[in-house]
Amino acid sequence: MREPTLKKIIDKLELVLQNKLTKEEVADWAAEYVMTYDHLVTDLVVFDFLTVVSGLDTLESPGEYMYDDEDIRDWINQYSEK
Repeated sequence: MREPTLKKIIDKLELVLQNKLTKEEVADWAAEYVMTYDHLVTDLVVFDFLTVVSGLDTLESPGEYMYDDEDIRDWINQYSEK
């Protein structure tokens, strides 16, 4: 498994905004890199972004996500500048 790039993470978040991937799918994908030693990420900015994205499916209450589309867009804008 190759180390993801900022672009790859942004692409996945954009698919969430387009309802082509779920928040759970993308959070699980990011968590594979954050929670295991099998897929080491050497770029600290990428690792930081993956850490943020791994919490994408966090619930504030049953059926209510902590992060909404505006948060996702903010993350995309923030990490696009790096």
